Amino acid sequence: MAKSKERVKNALTTLAEAKTLRATAKELNSVPCSDPLGAAFMRMDAESLEDQARKDLQLNENNTPVVGTGGELTISDEQVIESPKLINTVDKPDNITAEASRDRLHLMLDVDCIGMAVDAAETIQAENSLEKMLAHQLAAGHKLAMTFAKKALDYLSKQERESFNQNSIHAVESARAANTSAKLMDVYQKGVLALAKVRTGGKQTVTVQHVSVSDGGQALVTGGIKTGAKNEKQQ
Repeated sequence: MAKSKERVKNALTTLAEAKTLRATAKELNSVPCSDPLGAAFMRMDAESLEDQARKDLQLNENNTPVVGTGGELTISDEQVIESPKLINTVDKPDNITAEASRDRLHLMLDVDCIGMAVDAAETIQAENSLEKMLAHQLAAGHKLAMTFAKKALDYLSKQERESFNQNSIHAVESARAANTSAKLMDVYQKGVLALAKVRTGGKQTVTVQHVSVSDGGQALVTGGIKTGAKNEKQQ
């Protein structure tokens, strides 16, 4: 597992370096820094780095993980589970976006959730930096929530092995950890809603229909509430 994490870390760092080279090449290719030859060499170096990174992120065909229970991958220690396909959504990268990408990468590494964070961004097909950061925050929140949930269970297990005492340190710490986990789960769910609002602009359209019915008749009235691109009918 450590080898796969290190391989993914190096590959993502390489991709960030390639992005910086392409941004610099773009500046060299423009006035007043016009240096088309230097820009061409930088683009060649960037392409070489990108090719190497793609190879490092590619799964071995002979060791491809299969989908197991719960829709998760069944993996071995030698498989690169933290290597989902990366999508560059910045059409015109510059030094600022390249630096921002590198910063996001280092933050994911610091929190040790790079696999979940990149996979979350890939899953929602993040279209801009805000969506990428939200996806990374969701991954970090999920990791912390589950970590504190495990701590709560560990303390509870220790409590059960001792004589029952409601005020024992294990019971208190278990309650604290469970409370923290619950709060983090709530934050995670709010983050998902925030992502939906970012994508829809927070707009909600309510459709009201008026129907006239003659005496003795019956009517079935349906309306719709439209949020963003999705339309859910309510009866």
